[in-house]
Amino acid sequence: MASGIEMAAGLPLADELAAVAERLRGAVVQVRAGNMGVGAGVVWPREAATGTPAGGAPETLIVTCDHVVRAARGADVTVIAQDAEPLRAEVVARDPEHDLALLRARGKGLYAAEVGDSTTLRVGELVLAVGNPLGRVNAVTAGIVAARAPADPDLPVEPIEPDPAQEPAATPGERHDRPGRRARGERPDPGAFQTPDLIQADIRLYPGNSGGPLADARGRVVGINSMVAGGLGLAIPGRIVERFVRLALGGEGRRPHLGVRVMTVELQPAMQARAGLNRSAAALVAEVEPESPAAGAGLLVGDILIGFDGRQVVGANELVYALALGQPDEEHVVTLLRGGERRELRVRLGRAPAEAAA
Repeated sequence: MASGIEMAAGLPLADELAAVAERLRGAVVQVRAGNMGVGAGVVWPREAATGTPAGGAPETLIVTCDHVVRAARGADVTVIAQDAEPLRAEVVARDPEHDLALLRARGKGLYAAEVGDSTTLRVGELVLAVGNPLGRVNAVTAGIVAARAPADPDLPVEPIEPDPAQEPAATPGERHDRPGRRARGERPDPGAFQTPDLIQADIRLYPGNSGGPLADARGRVVGINSMVAGGLGLAIPGRIVERFVRLALGGEGRRPHLGVRVMTVELQPAMQARAGLNRSAAALVAEVEPESPAAGAGLLVGDILIGFDGRQVVGANELVYALALGQPDEEHVVTLLRGGERRELRVRLGRAPAEAAA
């Protein structure tokens, strides 16, 4: 059906939606960052296809938010599935740029989520969120997609932080009736919320929802809930999450690498008019690494990057996002301003060394 809700065996809509929510809850875990609070996580399939049980597997992958993991500050990170004992989790990889972290846990009772195509999600679609808001384990909320766009820069973007009055649950269902401690200063990179297809949902998110899934009406995960702004929940799109997981597991080698260091700069109205641009910011090349793909393509310090494969580049973080969607060894088109004149260069991305910016 066009609505995304498929009626099963004549069940009314409310019953069908409840069944979808129950399936989704089976793939969500609590993530406890030391004694600093409770977040959520999604049991992620190694190959995003269908909801394949991972209960018998010795090793399971869990995606959550980077700021949830950082709140542990060196203490153990544990995960708890429904009706299961706490499991110690290992941090496999982190991506502060997109506020993502990948965990690995060994144990039974963990079932992988079904992952949907976040690129097909439309404004107005029904979405569900699962998490542990204010200590309510695996609570479900519903809303609609309000926008697929960067967060409004005039609105404060706030983390869904652990509530100062809640203590991490020791077992599923335990009440939070003693004062706990709040994770302070654990905020994701603001660039994570300037991605073009950031999912903004009119859905209520509270402390404990960070790292939990945003799912479509069929229960397919299309994003990871991270922050709130202007009353809307902000979720990192599923395609960025899938890319992060693949890179973390080494399936595609190192991340794509251009070999420049950039900074966001404001464009003067005269320059905008001369170049025919409708944006006020871009990415200024501050450094070009010797023998890098950028150097080989002819990029120079002082170039102003305004596009990547036809996608607008409105700042340094936007370039990082565009590169994350590329592939090493692929050829791409970079659009830039040099001396006020518009140019295009073709560049073949390399594979990033251990410490590289873009």
